Amino acid sequence: MKKNIGYFKISVLEFFVALGILLFAIALFTFIANEVVFENDGRFDFKVFHFIETYQSPAITRIAKFVTWFGTGFFLIPAYLVIIVFLSKRKQFREAVMVAIVATLSLLSGWLLKDIFHRPRPIAPLVSGAGGYSFPSGHSLGGFTFSGVLIYLLLHSSKPGYVKWILSIFLILFAFLIALSRIYLRVHFASDVLGSLLVTIVWLTLTFIFLNTIEKRNVQ
Repeated sequence: MKKNIGYFKISVLEFFVALGILLFAIALFTFIANEVVFENDGRFDFKVFHFIETYQSPAITRIAKFVTWFGTGFFLIPAYLVIIVFLSKRKQFREAVMVAIVATLSLLSGWLLKDIFHRPRPIAPLVSGAGGYSFPSGHSLGGFTFSGVLIYLLLHSSKPGYVKWILSIFLILFAFLIALSRIYLRVHFASDVLGSLLVTIVWLTLTFIFLNTIEKRNVQ
């Protein structure tokens, strides 16, 4: 059964798929936190570092430093404000509130989880100035969340299907390039980045379930 409910097309199947993704992300995050952080099993992370080291060069390092900037608050905060203002001017107030909530939760959860796990950063980073704890990666969390929000808005826009797919693929690559830059620069472990991806999935699926539930109640 599927109903057109305002902005969304909702089905029971979609709800349970979202719920399944949410539970899987939570379970996998818990597993990584236990095995890699608490049990200090770094075999996976060091294998990734060893693989990436074979591709290090001054040129790639400069590119990584540029790409990683897009995961900072200097880029993300103004970008989110522009999106919120744009949506508000189009009277898409619910979407504007959604963007503000997801962005805030992403930022706060990154700080909170770092303080909970207290994982030290990798040694010998290629850039200076990276402070605080390592798990999960704040830059990666910011990049994944930002791209996820844009994809969500894009898929529910009136743009042609091929445009939605092209831009969505670009945004996914954009987010993963930010995450990869953090590993390449040795300021985060690969498991930090994976943890950030899973946290993003949790927040986006929770938001999807919450908005659809509210919308359904408003119609009833």
